Amino acid sequence: MSRKFSPRLLLLQGAFWTVVFTLNVGPQWQKYGSPRELFEVVGTTTALQALVALIALRYLVPHLLDRGRVKQFGILLLVLLFVVAESNILFSYFYLEPAYPDSYGKYYQILSDLSLIERLGFSSMIRWIVFSKLPLFFFPAAVLIAVDYYQRQQSVLALREQKRSAELDALKNQLNPHFIFNTLNNIYALAIKGSDQTAEAIAKLSGILDYVLYRCNSEYVSLNDEVNMIDDYIALERLRFGDRLAISFVNEVREPVEIAPLLFLTLIENAFKHGASQALDTATVDLSLSASEKQIAFEVSNSTSPSSSSDKPSNAAAGDRPPGIGLKNLRRQLDLLYPNAHRLSINESDKQFTARLVVERDQK
Repeated sequence: MSRKFSPRLLLLQGAFWTVVFTLNVGPQWQKYGSPRELFEVVGTTTALQALVALIALRYLVPHLLDRGRVKQFGILLLVLLFVVAESNILFSYFYLEPAYPDSYGKYYQILSDLSLIERLGFSSMIRWIVFSKLPLFFFPAAVLIAVDYYQRQQSVLALREQKRSAELDALKNQLNPHFIFNTLNNIYALAIKGSDQTAEAIAKLSGILDYVLYRCNSEYVSLNDEVNMIDDYIALERLRFGDRLAISFVNEVREPVEIAPLLFLTLIENAFKHGASQALDTATVDLSLSASEKQIAFEVSNSTSPSSSSDKPSNAAAGDRPPGIGLKNLRRQLDLLYPNAHRLSINESDKQFTARLVVERDQK
């Protein structure tokens, strides 16, 4: 796995291998006859540890472990450790022991009578020594592999969060024009009738646009701000439909609560679009909002007429028509913002259409 080396990374690696070298020296540093012997003996061990770490991180992890080839990774890692352990024995036999006979003669007298073949693992004692060295050579590599795994997981999480934020922004960009288009149609209807309420409607729309475009860019907003936006939207619909619309909004939220923005707007739009705007007689739209310590619940219910068609998933399931952009966006936003912590239910009868959304509060 290629990496761009920076001065900070080189400094960290230098500090890490300095610590490893110090641990290899251990408390019995007096056994070495000279500083040169100490650096050659301990330096050899540290260099072999670095070799194991290099091969593991550059080849074994990216080409085997990351691709799910765990068995091959384990086998090749053991082979690498055995090769390194045997190399350590060869270096000791051909160089260190002849160069420092006093130290090795004092501490490794039991090895002096063994041949090179026996030293390489064909005696039970040497096999024990070789196996005992495997953890020593693997320890720094294990630490670096764990650090590398953690860093890559953090990068993956960061990329997922960036993708999630980008997708949420895209969903909002699809929702806002959809909402604006419907609201402008409402004002257009007032203007066509020459209503003196057109100016008031424009003022309400201005407040809604200010909220949608500027004040709800955060991932979570105050539920009271959402309520104010809903009140403005309801006011626009009252201006549009007049006596043809009977609407109620029961707000039972009495404490500061935060929620993802614009989740309720799609359900409210559908209530007016597929209920009030298509009703032959007086239409009803009832909204209720409540919040407890564990969840926020929003319900909207509207009367329907035989000619109305709802923006609901059952249409798509039945093959009649695909669900509108509103509900599709809403479901995707809920999956991103409240995964496994929301319930959206839609029920329809001959005269009533009801949508209920519940989101858990402890997911933030």
